Amino acid sequence: MKRVLFLAVLLLASAGARAEELVFEVAAQKFKVTLPNVPAMTMDVHPMHVEQPHLRLLGTEGPYTVSVMTPTAQAGMSALECASATLGSIAQRPGVPPREHIYKVRLNERTFAAIYSSPLPYAVQLNAHFMSAAGGTHCVEVHASKVSQSPDDLDGWFKGFDKADIEPR
Repeated sequence: MKRVLFLAVLLLASAGARAEELVFEVAAQKFKVTLPNVPAMTMDVHPMHVEQPHLRLLGTEGPYTVSVMTPTAQAGMSALECASATLGSIAQRPGVPPREHIYKVRLNERTFAAIYSSPLPYAVQLNAHFMSAAGGTHCVEVHASKVSQSPDDLDGWFKGFDKADIEPR
């Protein structure tokens, strides 16, 4: 009986310790997004999509928000070219630290990330932008953020996206 109870507790503990992951597809530009370190959530049409068609999807779950943008690219732009253009625009946005304070990384041959934190009153907003290209016609930017009141979240946020991916479909 003790062994069965021990196994049940072990199974529950390992299920609770599993990493969260958000996976969804964007049909219009035919790509799939995988974001480890972000909980599953419903991704709905962005409320500003009609006025600004490059704003595709928006989802929220607790302190997490994820948005998907697909601005038109010059014909044949590569993922690297899209990431460079997007990174330049990110650095100009309100609340974003200077470019030298943004952690930039190439995650694979088609996915790039820019990760940073921004102070808020009584909290910090953790930000991660994932960039790629889609179909030679659009750039892709997926912005994930989390409002946190714990400095313990910083390390996990910066290290938790090594398997993030934007892959063509």
